[in-house]
Amino acid sequence: MSVVPALRARRVVPAACAAILALAACGQATQAGSATREDLGDFVVREALLETDEYVDLANQLSEEGWLEDIAEALNASLNLPVDIGIRFAECGQSNAFYLPDEREIQMCLELFDGEREVFAAYFETEQEIEDAVAGSFHWTVFHEVGHALVDVLDIPVTGREEDTADSLATWWLIDGQGGEASTISAALSFYTDPSQAGEIDDSEYAGDHSFSQQRYYALACHVYGSDPEGYAYLLEEEWLTPERAEYCPAEFERLSASWYALLAPHLKE
Repeated sequence: MSVVPALRARRVVPAACAAILALAACGQATQAGSATREDLGDFVVREALLETDEYVDLANQLSEEGWLEDIAEALNASLNLPVDIGIRFAECGQSNAFYLPDEREIQMCLELFDGEREVFAAYFETEQEIEDAVAGSFHWTVFHEVGHALVDVLDIPVTGREEDTADSLATWWLIDGQGGEASTISAALSFYTDPSQAGEIDDSEYAGDHSFSQQRYYALACHVYGSDPEGYAYLLEEEWLTPERAEYCPAEFERLSASWYALLAPHLKE
């Protein structure tokens, strides 16, 4: 991978998410046998679970800007759900995010902001570039957890790692969504590890339920490139992808898109 280019990362316009699924609904409306399911639930933003004043202030700021509220509104405008799914900010003691199936709740750990800043500080020089990349990666992570939630409540079939399925939903949903592709690129970069600095892989990593971070990086970069090889030619030119992988990315993204359209068709609002 060459010197990291300007990622053009910016905060995702949440309304774009609704636009993407509206297109999906139009594409599926004419398909036989895709009866729309009854709408019995919503994504519901719940009160933050916080203890530290610093994180309380951050959560208040993010809520004022509508980070989770706008995403929930876009999801609810697009999907018919059988039950409510909660989503909230939380203080988790680690830089992470979770979907809790027993509570049917997504918890977005505010420690993510600290962890991601450390990651992106290695790639960007200005504070604005770092903040833009953090925001983009955070939004991608929200939709990754949405993927887990939908697999659970919609009984979406999974034939491999569920983590890979959640990655693919987040990526498909956001690509080409008025800034969503930049969020996916930011998320990809957050997974990147310079091979020259990579250590040995131990058994705990082989046994994990996630693909290796470097594999997730290439998968996300491949899907963005495959969605528009001309528009994202710089990903190949600047060595985000190998030529061998890039050759198959358009077909890979086409299959990904067709699969998610088919899986979500019965649950899309008309």
